[in-house]
Amino acid sequence: MFKVGEYSEDAAKPIASYLKDAGFKVDVKGLVVAKMDITASLQGKLSEMKERDEFSPKYERFLAAIKAAVEKASTQDEFRDLFMSELDPNWREIRDKFRLHADSSEDMDEKTSEEVGRSMAEFIFALGFAEDVLNLNKIPLAMPIGSMLDDPVISIPIRRNDFDPDDPVQRERIDVDMEKVYEITIDEASAPFYHDIDDEFRDEYHLEFMKIMSLAKVIQYLVEQPAKGKMDIEEFADKCVVDLGNWNVLSIDASLVAEEIARSLEKKGILKMKGNTIKWKA
Repeated sequence: MFKVGEYSEDAAKPIASYLKDAGFKVDVKGLVVAKMDITASLQGKLSEMKERDEFSPKYERFLAAIKAAVEKASTQDEFRDLFMSELDPNWREIRDKFRLHADSSEDMDEKTSEEVGRSMAEFIFALGFAEDVLNLNKIPLAMPIGSMLDDPVISIPIRRNDFDPDDPVQRERIDVDMEKVYEITIDEASAPFYHDIDDEFRDEYHLEFMKIMSLAKVIQYLVEQPAKGKMDIEEFADKCVVDLGNWNVLSIDASLVAEEIARSLEKKGILKMKGNTIKWKA
């Protein structure tokens, strides 16, 4: 079977429907997948972190903004707004520029685009740092915090490649998120039905269409060979490499899956496999 892709349930339904309507043998299988994210950081008291090369004055600026916002905010959203306003009173204007540029084709000069992008990256980083400080020190919102932020535990991200398990202040975190996806596969021998796929599918799912078309071109090339007879699997694999076009070249290399393609064609009665030998049927 040829894997078209993995999708959410809502995304999988129209793709499978388009392919079934075109005559494909389609299989949709639900799978649980795990996505891992591994990060590394330095974690310790502010006074300890100040002695590390990775510490910079920006963290003290972030802490000052946390102190100014935490007692006034009763919700996480209020804390975010107050914290960001302490860092930059114009943060909403910068955010709106970023959204406008991302959601429309409106041009923004290169310098402004870089400045807005850099500011947004700083905002996201700062907010993540602030949330870590609140969680690590169990600091409540809308309540007097006294001296809780005088020397708090802070977390400073470092490159994962720099992680040293022997360093007592270094921490490694592995986040595993599990979700259900739906894997769509088609029978290899049904790939030539790509001609019958609705034009809307070609436009909306261009990548999927190109994958299926590529497989179809290999099978079409194999089936249309003028001289068939017998060949070994290595020769068959060589024929699974196809270049199409002169100027805009589509190069397809299916040699590593030649046996799977041969098995699929055998089920359709196009050839017969015996050991390492392939015999084409007349």
